[in-house]
Parts: sequence; C-alpha cells; structure tokens
Amino acid sequence: MASSILVTATQRGSGKSTLALGLVHLLESTLSRVGYFKPIGQRGMDGTDPDVRLMKDALGLEFSLEEMVPVTMDQVQEALSNGTYDHLLDTILEAYEKIASKCDFVVCEGTDYFGAMSAFEFDINADISKNLGSPVLLVANGDNCVGLTDDCECGPCDQMIQNITMVKESFDAKGCEMFGAVINRADPKYVKTIHDAAEPSLRKMGLKLLGTVPRTDMLSKLRIEEVAAALNAEVIAGQDRLNVIVQEVAVAAMSVENVLERIPRGTLVVVPGDRDDVLLGLAGAFASPAIPAPAGIIMTGGLEPGKNVKHVVLDLTGGHMPLLKVQTGTYETAILVNQVKPSLQAHQKMRVELVKTLVESNIDVEPLIARASVQPRSRRVTPKQFIHRMMDIARRDKKHIVLPEGHEPRILRAAQVLLERGIVNLTILGNEDEIQREISRQGLKFNGDLQIINPATSELRERFAKRYIELRSPKKTPTWELSYDLMNDTTYFSTMMVQEGLADGMVSGSITTTAATLRPALEFVKTKEGYSIASSVFFMCLPEQVLVYGDCAVNPNPTAQQLADIAIASAETAQSFDIEPYVAMLSYSTGSSGSGSDVDKVREATAIVKERNPDLLVEGPIQYDAAIDPTVAKAKLPGSRVAGAATVFIFPDLNSGNNTYKAVQRAAKAIAIGPVMQGLRKPVNDLSRGCSIPDIINTVAITAIQAQRS
Repeated sequence: MASSILVTATQRGSGKSTLALGLVHLLESTLSRVGYFKPIGQRGMDGTDPDVRLMKDALGLEFSLEEMVPVTMDQVQEALSNGTYDHLLDTILEAYEKIASKCDFVVCEGTDYFGAMSAFEFDINADISKNLGSPVLLVANGDNCVGLTDDCECGPCDQMIQNITMVKESFDAKGCEMFGAVINRADPKYVKTIHDAAEPSLRKMGLKLLGTVPRTDMLSKLRIEEVAAALNAEVIAGQDRLNVIVQEVAVAAMSVENVLERIPRGTLVVVPGDRDDVLLGLAGAFASPAIPAPAGIIMTGGLEPGKNVKHVVLDLTGGHMPLLKVQTGTYETAILVNQVKPSLQAHQKMRVELVKTLVESNIDVEPLIARASVQPRSRRVTPKQFIHRMMDIARRDKKHIVLPEGHEPRILRAAQVLLERGIVNLTILGNEDEIQREISRQGLKFNGDLQIINPATSELRERFAKRYIELRSPKKTPTWELSYDLMNDTTYFSTMMVQEGLADGMVSGSITTTAATLRPALEFVKTKEGYSIASSVFFMCLPEQVLVYGDCAVNPNPTAQQLADIAIASAETAQSFDIEPYVAMLSYSTGSSGSGSDVDKVREATAIVKERNPDLLVEGPIQYDAAIDPTVAKAKLPGSRVAGAATVFIFPDLNSGNNTYKAVQRAAKAIAIGPVMQGLRKPVNDLSRGCSIPDIINTVAITAIQAQRS
C-alpha cells in the first residue's frame, strides 16, 4: 500500500490545491507512480470538483474524476443527518485503496472550508486522516503575517502561528499524526523573515516547516478570461490576450484626458459602451508606446460604439485589445468585477508551470520521499521523470540560449517561465520597443533578466558580416552587401551568436520554416567531425517510458552510411538524456527474413554501426513490433538483447519516420518533444510552427543540455 499525506489548510484561501498540484509534480520526478485523492469534493458548474479536474488535466493523471473524488460535501451533510457517516467513511477508504494500490505515494487533499459545513470540517478532515493513515500537512496563509516593520512590537507571524496552533490542537485531540507545515502566499519581500520567525515556534509544537512559498501576481491577480467568464461577457475582440493579468480595475467616468492621466498600465477599464470618446482614447493608449496601455475594456449596458467608431478602435489596436460587452450597468459591473476571485485552470499553462516552480524552489520534498516505499529504479524513464530531470540538469549548469523570434507572444511567455524557473539565461532578438510593447500587452514581467538585441542596430552586425564571409567556402564567398544584409536576419544573426560563442545554443521555428531555421547552421556551424550529415530525433513521451525516434524531420532518404550516422548520433543523444540506448534499425522485415534494396540498406547500415561502435547494442533490420514487444521479439528474433527492449528507433527514411511519430503521438496521446537536432558542432534546434509554450520550454532545456555536453 502506498504512503500518503493529507494536505489541509488552516483556513479558507490558503492555496492548498495549488500546493497539492506542485507536490504531485515534484514527487513524480523521483517516484514512478504518484497519485492524487480528494476524499470529499465540491460540485462546480459542470458537476465536477474544479480542483480535481485541474489536477487531472494539468498533470495528466490516469485515474478518473470519480475515482479521485468519491464523495461530495452534500453527501457528507446527508450522511450526518441520517446517521450513515461511518458508512460514508468506508466508501472513502475503499476508493482510496483502489488508487493507493497502484501508486508509490498519494497526495490527499482535505476539504475546502466552504458553505454550511465549514464548522465541522476540521473534525471531518481528522477522521479522514486517521482512516486513510495519512499524516497531516498543514498549509497556512502567509498573508496573515503582519508587523513586518521595525516599529511594530508584535511578532511578524503571531496571528498565523495562533491559527496553526488551534488547528494542530484539533487534530491532536483526534489522535492524528502531524507531518509538518507549509507557509503559502507569503509577502515576497519578507519570505525569509517569515520563515525564520515561524520555524522555531512550529518546532516547539512538534511541526517541521517544510518551506515558505511567496505570493506572486501571476497567481493572486485576475486574468481577463476569468472576468469574462464570471460576468458572462461577450468577447468582441482580443481573444488572443484574454490571459493577460489585470493589475487594477477602474471606472472611466471622466474626460478622455483625465482618464488617460489616471489609468496605469494593465488596468481593466469599465466604461459605458456608448462613450465613443473614451473608447477611442483607450484604443489609442493601447497602440501608443508613450501612454500606459490598458489591459482591456468592459463595455457596459449592453452597448457598443457605432460601426465607424468600432472600426477605428479595432484598427488602432489590431483587434488585440480585449474588448468585452456586458448587459449590466457600469456601477453593478464594477462591483461584480471586484467580486471575481482568481482560479487556477489547467489550460493556463504559464500559471501551472509557475506553481510547479514555486513548490520546486521552496519546499523540502525529501521527508515525503523518505516516507514513500521507493522501488529500485527501472531503466525505463517515465515522461514526467524525463521532463523534470531535463529541467534539473539544465538548471545545474545554466547556459545562454538565444531566441530570434522575439516578437512572438508564445516565445515571450515561454521566456518568462524559463527565467523564473532559473533554467537558462536568455537573449531574444528584434526591435526592442516593439518587444517591450508586446511584453506589456501580454502582462509579463522580466525584472531586467531578459537581454534584447536588435540586429539592425547592433554593433555586432558588422563583425558578424565579416565573419560570415570568412566561414563560407571560397567557391561560395558572398559579397559584403549580401553578408551585411543577411546579418539583419534574426535567424542568421542568432546562429552567428552561437558560432562565435556569444550564446551557447539557438532555438527558432515557431514562426519560421524548418529550412530557414536550419540553413544558417548548415552553412557555417556545420557538422561534427566524423558525421556526414546533421539529423534529428524526437523524444516520444509515452505513458510508461520515453523512446527516441530518428530521423523524422530532416533527411528524406539517407544512404546506408548516413543511416549509420543517424543511429550513432541518436544513441549519443539518448545517452545524454539518461536513456539507455538499445538501438533498433527498422525495416519491413526482421533478421534475415526479407530481402530487397530497402532491407539491404538497413542491413548495411547496421553493420557500419557495429563496426564503428562495437559496444553499442544495435539490432537490424528489425520490424517495429519485434523491436518493442517482448512477446513478438521471442518469436521473430529470439536471443536478441535489443528485440522487445528497444529505446532508440531508427527509421529507414523520412516518410516512414515522420508518419510513424505523428501516428504514435495521436494514437497513444504521447508528448513528442522535438525535432532535436544532432550532429551539428553547436546546438541549434527547430520548433514546430504549431508549438505550445511547454514545447518551447522543453526544446530550450534540451538545447541547454546539448550545450553542456558539446
């Protein structure tokens, strides 16, 4: 049976759900099977518990919503009324055991202290803790910490300590085991002060303080999409910026000049929909670099400007400024907006990643791991372990990565996560004013950590142009004018930064074709000694393990020699990311069962690999089913160490490789990280133009690790 803890709050609003999410993620980096269980849930608008849905969708948990939350608070209330409470506890225990039987560790989440039953919930949580054998991890609200000034005589955490003491006494009286405490949502300026002040008091009462997590605007402040949903607003424009943070809310009831004078950047402005003058002024502010841009506008009274004014507003803002319309009046709307509370949702990728980062950076998870029954590690690496280890490896020896697509919102949003998590140092390329404007529109903050270079005005441009001429072969020497023009291209400029050692790696492709991304690298970075071609792999993150597929993106029809290069490079890439390489050289026949030019090419390539690298475990030609399925392997290729156990799959051509990786990605709902370039002297990687923010983060981390090992 798995070990477990019960995460419960000292009061409503302590952030226990976000902490539970971060703990599950962090534990998954060490333990193969981590579960989540909320014994008693609430019914949201869709009939499910929003916290449990968040956990399932954000972390990809395998259990159903019904399995993870077997009982609602309404059922508890009914059970207490009719005397069947003990039977209800049996139901909870049975549901927990089903999850625990499949896990190494289960993070259980206590009730929400909401509604008519809140007065009974301490006792209910205590009963759950005892019945599940789950010691209690208390989450205290750091917002209760006051008196952080020199002239205050009270202790900075007195009120919070009193709350913790009261809750602990309630659990002690029920005979519950206490595991420790976490302080959440602490003032970021006083995190250490709060931690140091609280730790001795908690230690005296027998509680270990596992960490103090700071409050952050990205989690504590509203996003426009949350306001739109709560007010049932019609979104007229700005659908691409509904994730922007609302710094303030203001009602525009003055003249345009006074409105613009008094509204700071990032304000959500409530204004009657027929105030054409104010709407035009705010649209101008959004477009102008000289005036603070609003986060968005709520038009009240069910009104909107006339056709011509509306066209001007949309033209000025490019349709990017969030423009909402509601039926309620201005006063009522302002009250309703201020009643909306921020809520974490799975599709808010940046916020989910931030939660993971905050827990990862501020919580000591070792006591939880020590409690778990850890089995010896398999050579199989789960996707979550792989991604977590990847970030950890990149963070240990931080590299400098350049991102040439500086105006792209996805790149900027990924850059914020990368810098906040301390994974890499970053430079982005483009016009600084335009990039800063986009940063403001996205509601992002970089605190001076992001370097921006404009190739058009950089003093490096001339140096790079001269260097480009030197690096090109005598037969292809470009003119000065051509070379200088090329160095105004962000892809060429960023690749030259890598070539000249001013950056350790480059990632592009979110709005640039693969050919354009790789062309500069192939022109002057070139391949490593001993490799005839550059190639690529995808890390295929299947539910139970991570496999390596190559080459699925670059070389259409490699020769036997090139296929051998791809296999050796792919094995090295796998090894670099702690995946033990068992290489399968794929074909439509296994062993000596088939013949033909295509099979002969794979057979020749396999022989070349064995000759060049005798210690590498490689098998070919081999069919995919024999490579991955032990049962099929015994029938088709008995005695092979690779058959049935392959981790690196080398496809004979781009057609088979590209189609297979996409089929597996869709059919198995796998995460495909890549293409990851290999064989180049320095790391340059390509993104898919449909890439998500996590895709960008993963590719940058991979590039950093390649730079560490190049």
